[in-house]
Formats: sequence, C-alpha cells, structure tokens
Amino acid sequence: SIFVLLLQTRHLRLILPENFGKMVRVIFVSNRLPVTVNPDKEPPNDVQQSSGGLVSALKSVVKDYDEVLWVGWPGAYCKDEAAMTKRLHESNASIQMHPVWLDKDDVEDFYNGFSNSSLWPLLHWMTPYARFKKSWFESYRKVNMKFAEIILQVAKPGDIIWVHDYHLFMVPMMVRNLVDEKYGAPDSSPRRPKDLPPLDSDAITTQGNTGKKLNFAPTSRSEAAAWQNLKIGFFLHTPFPSWEIISTHPNCVDIVQGMLGADLIGFHTYNYLRHYRSCVIRLCGFTPEMDMVEYLGRRTRLGVYPIGANCTDILNNMKTDKFKEHLASYAEEFQGKSLVLSVERLDYSKGMPQKLEAIERYLEEAEKAQKRKQRQEGDAQDQDRQDRLAKLRAHFEVENPDQVEKSRFRTAMTSVWNRAVELVSEQAEELDHTKTVFLFIAVPSRQTVQEYKAIEEEVHMKVSTINGRFGTVNHTPIVYIHRGIPGEELAALYARADCCLVTPLVDGMNLVAKEFLVAKDREVEHVVPGTVVLSEFAGATQEMFDALVINPYDVDATADAIHLGLELTKGDRVDKHLRWEVSERMRHVVLANDAVWWAAA
Repeated sequence: SIFVLLLQTRHLRLILPENFGKMVRVIFVSNRLPVTVNPDKEPPNDVQQSSGGLVSALKSVVKDYDEVLWVGWPGAYCKDEAAMTKRLHESNASIQMHPVWLDKDDVEDFYNGFSNSSLWPLLHWMTPYARFKKSWFESYRKVNMKFAEIILQVAKPGDIIWVHDYHLFMVPMMVRNLVDEKYGAPDSSPRRPKDLPPLDSDAITTQGNTGKKLNFAPTSRSEAAAWQNLKIGFFLHTPFPSWEIISTHPNCVDIVQGMLGADLIGFHTYNYLRHYRSCVIRLCGFTPEMDMVEYLGRRTRLGVYPIGANCTDILNNMKTDKFKEHLASYAEEFQGKSLVLSVERLDYSKGMPQKLEAIERYLEEAEKAQKRKQRQEGDAQDQDRQDRLAKLRAHFEVENPDQVEKSRFRTAMTSVWNRAVELVSEQAEELDHTKTVFLFIAVPSRQTVQEYKAIEEEVHMKVSTINGRFGTVNHTPIVYIHRGIPGEELAALYARADCCLVTPLVDGMNLVAKEFLVAKDREVEHVVPGTVVLSEFAGATQEMFDALVINPYDVDATADAIHLGLELTKGDRVDKHLRWEVSERMRHVVLANDAVWWAAA
C-alpha cells in the first residue's frame, strides 16, 4: 500500500549512516551463519555453504557494501574453536564469518528450550504448546550476550548492524548497553535527537554478562560520539502476537524491551507492528507514536517490510536440464489429472490436520456428485453448498479499496470467478475426484520435541485413513513425501500443479505461495496456470489479493475453495487467457517484490 511504501522510504533515510556513500560496513547477525561446519572433514569439505531464502537475500546485497561481516552459530561443536574460527575467516572472500561458539547445553536450553518451546508457540498464538523454565531464560540471555560481545569486538563506529529473528530479541539492547558502558552516552551524540531529555546512564544496566571482560580502552569524546552513531536494525521473521498472548510469558518485558535497542524494527505486516506497539503500551507503561517509540532517551522506528520469495534460485533451477526432465515426467504422469500441491514443515502452526480434514470433505463432496451423476438424479446440488459457493462469489464481486484499485484486471478476475461459480452451480460437469491428486511434501522438523512428534503421528494416521477410504487399485488420492526434495524437482512440481494449498493456522509470511507463482512462467513448455488457496492468517495474504483466501478452521470453505480453484484450471470451462491472468497478475507482484528487493530495502 501507499502507507507502507511511505513508511519504508522514510525509515530507509533514518537508518542509513551519515557517511553513506563513503566506506559502509554491514554486520548481519542471525542464529546461524550462512555455512555449516563439519570439523571432522578436511578442507574444503569442512565448511559447506547453506541455502535458503534469508541467506540468498542477504548475499544478494553484499555488493552494495564495502565490507560485509556475518555473526552467528556455525551449527556444530568444535574442540579447536580458534583453528575453526580462522578457517571460517578464510572460507569466503566476500563475507567475513565470525562464529559464536555454543556448547550442547546452550543449544538445548537456548535453542530447543527457550526459543522453540517458549517463544515459537507464543509468537504463533499457540499458548497450550508453550513451556517455561527459568534455566532456559538464563541460557537465552547468556547466549544473546555472547552475540552482543562478538558484535562489539568486530564492529566499528558508523557500522550498520542487522539482527534477525526471535532467537536474538535481546541483542539490540545488549549492544546499546555495552556501547554505553564503554563510551557513555554523551548528549552531543549525533545519534541522539536534540529534542530529547538528557539520558540517565544509571538507568541502563548490562544484564546477563557472560563474565568475559571486554577490552574497553579509554576513548576521546569524538570517538564516543562516533560509536553512538552505530546503526542497529532488527527484523522479525515470525508473527508478533497481541499483548494478551505475549504477556503470558514470564519474561515478556525483557523480550519487548530488548528489541528497543534497535533504530528500526521491521515486521512482515502492519498487524504485527500494531501488536508490538500495543505491547509497548501495556508492558512498558508509555504510549508511542504510530511508527516510533521513545525509550531511555532513544528513538526506535517501526516499519513494515514483507519479505519476498527467493525468485533468483527458482528461476535458475527452471533453466536446468534436471528441471526440464522432471517437468516433462510430471506432465506425462498427471496428464488429464488435477494436481494440488502442499509444501510445509511438519509444524503445529501449519494447520496440517485441518488441511487434511478439508481434503476429506472435498473428496466426500466429489464422491456424492459422482454417485448422483451415475444414478442420473438431476443436476441440482444441495442447498448448503450452493449457499457456500454464493458466498465465495460475493467475495469477488465486492471491490475492496484498501487492497486494490478498480481496474480492468479486477473486472476480468470478477468475470473469471463468476463464470467458474456459475459452471459449478449449474453443474456443467463435476470434477471426478479419482483424477485429483493431493501431493504433500511434509518436511520433518524438530523431531526431538514431543509436540512435533505428536503432530507427525496425527498427520500420518489421517493420510492413511483418507487413502484407505477413497483410494482404489489405480489411484491414491494423497501422495505423501516425508522429506525435503531438491530445488529443481520442487520447481517442476510448482510449475505443473493446478492449485497450491497454503493454509497455516498462523504464519509470519509463508513463501510457498510466492514460490509457487514464480514457477508459473507461461513461456515454458508444460507449465500450467495455477490458483492459490491461502489462509487469511498468513502474512502473504496482505499482498496476494487475488488468491482464494479462506479461514483454515472452516473445513467447508477450504474444501469449496479447492473445488473452485480446480474448476478455474480445467479444460475449456474458462477462457485460457483469463485462466492465465489469475497466475500472471500475482506472479508479477511476487517477481517485483522478491527477496533481493526486500534485503535492499
């Protein structure tokens, strides 16, 4: 929206250092380094490059800075940390790697405990799954302080420090505290707004110190002022819940205040920003402005920056011979069939059981329609389903000025969906559920955590039940893959699928919906148009206005959305050009706002 664009433009000017255009250094800080270390192997196999959207996005802007550093855990335990640290420094010519070494207790309590058993459930509104231990928080605070100390060891005055995600909520304030402890906070600091009252340095404490004494040398007032110009940004890749949810955490104040050490805090959507602002009001006891917080004499800006898909990797995968081979194979395998794709981590926030219930309902409705047709009982559907389809139709007839301007495309979209609904209502030809394949790629996640084991067992049992009920000798309705797959193969599935089913109960963004559309290149042979059935509780909904948006808890609505989505992509039911409009309009937005654009912003 125009509001978000203005916020972004305004905030970019605020966080850029005064020496921008001269020597500019950036320090990326994340839980993991963009590499994985294996100390048991010999160079160069001991350091493997990591993949993923965040890594690719941040690497894409390396060329925009004179010097790039990355602070994070290398993903392994090492006896000779000094030697491996030196090896990491030599492993990448464009990025200086600075590891934060953790022991097994740190990983268990900081990562598996506090981060993923306390914070993750609450950030996703899943309070029944949240567990708390005092020792977990102590470890979280200790590890965050380790990160802050490493940052200060490698930072220089005027650097940009970009901290990522919920594992490091307390790092921004800890870095500020260490700077103030070392240099003080002179009122003449160029970072400090002139209209703010003098800063009481006694009010700031450095908690959770690891006991390691930093070598703070005496500095001049000018150097102290330069250090106060250190720029810190923080981006949260998950949702941020309302204060009623986050306040259930015993350490909620530490979490909220820890982020306020940043000059700029970024969120995926305005709703998450609004929730954080509400927490500042309720937990910190003062009322900030709409997009700015004043705390301890400092100003923190709040902004909305929806992360984009890693389009470059997907498009590159689509140029490979492996992709072409896979796509040709899938085109033959699913000839005359509808393919519905679901790609998720096995996480309780992804709504897998609810999704499977909706699939079961869809198959029930399709089976009833097939039996009616065989008995030649007439064309009328039951009144309940007609009412639900009419409700979906009304969604596309109403113009929403907050989402999209009235345009030729929106008129076309309304026409497309109206025609699709009319065809269903008139029952021109009901889809045969024996020709619909639901392909699940369920990537294992945090398998040592009991809650994840439980959701995995529930999903496996439900898949077996549905296949046993609706499967035949020649057809299995759900194909279930319990592992990740290579990028070329995944891109080929995106390209061939008729519908992408993205129905999390809550999700910060969910890039699967965007990745699906990136692969919908009309110029590539065997690629077909596709629709997206998207949860209204996914951050991606704020950008994908032409997806079929549903409430994932509403099983009937999700089943009907699958039905309509497939109606739109099958045969001559809808004009071919208009069918492609559904994919191409959203694809254009995704390509224009990809991960590279997000990182540069």
